[in-house]
Amino acid sequence: MTKITENTIEEFTMELLERLGYQYIYAPDIAHDSNIPERNSYEEILLSGRLQN
Repeated sequence: MTKITENTIEEFTMELLERLGYQYIYAPDIAHDSNIPERNSYEEILLSGRLQN
């Protein structure tokens, strides 16, 4: 029997959401200390700028 891991569920969910038209962005790429920050900290889960657009 194949074990279902957290990683398997995460990958499946990302694929499903991308098929629905959502865009996956790796969190460190938009972190507060990155070249293109879109949040003030990792705890900030809602990206207000993207939501407003």
